[in-house]
Amino acid sequence: MQNISLVDETFDLNFTPEYILSIQVSLDGFSFSILDSIQNKVVYLFHQDTFTNDPGFQLKKIKSVYQEADLLELPYKKTNLYYTAPEKTTLVPASLFQPEEAARLYQFTFNASGGEDILYTKLPQADSIAVFGIHHELHEFLKEKHPGIEIQNDLLVSLSDLSPGKNILKIRVFRKQLAIWAYDQQMRFYNSFYYEGETDQLYYILGAVNSMGSEPSTVILDGMVNKHAEIYHRLRQYFNTVQIAVNNKNLHYSYLIDRLPDARFANLFNSFSCVS
Repeated sequence: MQNISLVDETFDLNFTPEYILSIQVSLDGFSFSILDSIQNKVVYLFHQDTFTNDPGFQLKKIKSVYQEADLLELPYKKTNLYYTAPEKTTLVPASLFQPEEAARLYQFTFNASGGEDILYTKLPQADSIAVFGIHHELHEFLKEKHPGIEIQNDLLVSLSDLSPGKNILKIRVFRKQLAIWAYDQQMRFYNSFYYEGETDQLYYILGAVNSMGSEPSTVILDGMVNKHAEIYHRLRQYFNTVQIAVNNKNLHYSYLIDRLPDARFANLFNSFSCVS
């Protein structure tokens, strides 16, 4: 799945002031979706693969999307912008966080050498702050294209559907990375890992469970995964309840979106629930 452009027949460029735009940026790709706030319906989905470890190449790819997708420049009722960087995100308890220390903390945690802007997002569900880095030139480009829009870490969306009191292990599958977090009354574990195959995936997931000290009541997989994936079936051998993340059930969707092969856009669609 390299490029996707799904447009519902009800989509109308003249009505963007009634639409909500959600954008998600990661090293795997650049995606955006549009919600018709009147119909409460997702009417547009776009995705461009940008899988790379080269920030300059990623920026070049994203700039080409903006050059070709004029609708990103149109006025919207609201625009949300989420950055996905599991390998460049650390969590800090909210009670200990000091904004002026964010950059120093990030540089110490990741041995950062510069060239990045350090941002942070409040995660009320986890009583934590996500401190993360974004390449400076990409940050400047996004600020230029969306002035006044705060870039949020996508953990804000990922944690929004967690229910207090439930012992949940959530795993987000990227092309070469896993992001794993465990949650009950509070965040028990958060980390990301590079993997080569399903054996690596299982090793890191079981290691996370071991560090939790108790078995999760529910395991949720989202991202580049579906019920045909080997990791889904292997986890069912270890845990009673293994689920694939589903799209926001409070929204309506174009029939085109129902045909998507996996859960990689569940977080993007769920971001519409975070609109205030």
